[in-house]
Amino acid sequence: MKTIETVFKEFLDEYRQCLDPETYSDYEDVIDLFTEFLNSRAYLFLSVRDEANFKALHREEGKDYCEIFGPGYIGDSEVEAFLSYDLVRNVLLDIDSLKAAVKVIHDLIEWMHANGYMTDETYRETEKDVRELMPEVPAAKELALLLLKYVDSHPAKKYTRRLSSYFEIEKIEPGKLWLFEYYTLGQNIGPVIVSREISSKAKVGWTVYLAVGKTGETWQPLLAGLAYPRFSGEL
Repeated sequence: MKTIETVFKEFLDEYRQCLDPETYSDYEDVIDLFTEFLNSRAYLFLSVRDEANFKALHREEGKDYCEIFGPGYIGDSEVEAFLSYDLVRNVLLDIDSLKAAVKVIHDLIEWMHANGYMTDETYRETEKDVRELMPEVPAAKELALLLLKYVDSHPAKKYTRRLSSYFEIEKIEPGKLWLFEYYTLGQNIGPVIVSREISSKAKVGWTVYLAVGKTGETWQPLLAGLAYPRFSGEL
């Protein structure tokens, strides 16, 4: 059985033949990031038996995930988590780099399916996720940057209550967001006053990390973190 590590090497060897050196370097960097993610996080998606096997080989022989498992252990769960969580958290990647990274993963999925390394069913599910995330991953980064700039330019001097957590965006109006905080008290807050540009970029269902302060009947961002197009808790 070919390992993930071997399959990734085949993918890069083939693409090296048709890409200019600069573009190939980008592909190599993204595959390195995906490999690092799989080695450090993908065991979370394993069955109990596979996880026990992984931990034993990792402990006894020092083998990583991509040295143990074959390409059948890459599917929509692993790809979605990498794109919608791990890449988003990589502060070194700007918006253009994120766009390029999602394209590389899309090419990888297409190539794996064409070469028999991914079943038709897994491919359909995974490719659908990648297509949906292709615009959303860079857009979430853009939203986070806009929130950071807004906080810097609109400092709140007084507020009666402060709350910081991960918030899911539940409702949007021009210049206003309504949020649901689900990690501590599970409460709805809003409206949170933001710029019209921010409200135009935000999407219902996305998750943002914010500290907000209540001023009268409204809330104001005090601190802004990352924005995630899909979020089910920190991996």
